[in-house]
Amino acid sequence: MLRLTRRVAPLALYALWALLALYPDPSLLVRSIPQGLNPRIDPAAVKAWADELPDDPEHIERQVLGRYVSYAVPWQTHGVPWYFPTTAEVVAQGRGDCQARMLVFASILEAKNIPYRLEASFDHIWVWYAEKKTNTWENAAIRLMVEDGSGRRLQLPQRWDWRETYRIEKEYFWDYMPLGRKLLLFGGMVLIFFRGRLASWVRTAWA
Repeated sequence: MLRLTRRVAPLALYALWALLALYPDPSLLVRSIPQGLNPRIDPAAVKAWADELPDDPEHIERQVLGRYVSYAVPWQTHGVPWYFPTTAEVVAQGRGDCQARMLVFASILEAKNIPYRLEASFDHIWVWYAEKKTNTWENAAIRLMVEDGSGRRLQLPQRWDWRETYRIEKEYFWDYMPLGRKLLLFGGMVLIFFRGRLASWVRTAWA
């Protein structure tokens, strides 16, 4: 039992270190989880934009992607690897990832009473509406949810390129991570897992 504890303790300590290195403010992660599980579409937050746009979902989508919400990952907007914002937060910042753009687009459609549904793949979340044109990132073959007579249910995608998923996730979570945060993350790992050897080396050096 003592041997197992000695092995598990460094893992638990590093898990805590990694959490604080990635989320110096853990409340961002705490807020993101319920927001991600139940995205809150907020028509009131986009009322000004909804009032100035025509009732054309394709045009609205172009405006959201090209004018209202420029693309940025959570490392750039909140200094963390993943954050699920509220619609009001996206409107205030004017930038965000596919989750942020989805919230704004869906909220505008909701404000205009235009039917839509939310779709998601392993790498992307988007808004589907009547007569939407499919593309590489938004189509039925890669979606994780399907709607039938019994409601919505999970499904395995008909098509999935795991190499492309790896590229996307690596860019999203790792490539955008600030160098200082990477050094902090791995520096902690060295200190925790090799603390005994490091302590011995220091004692020998100062003896």
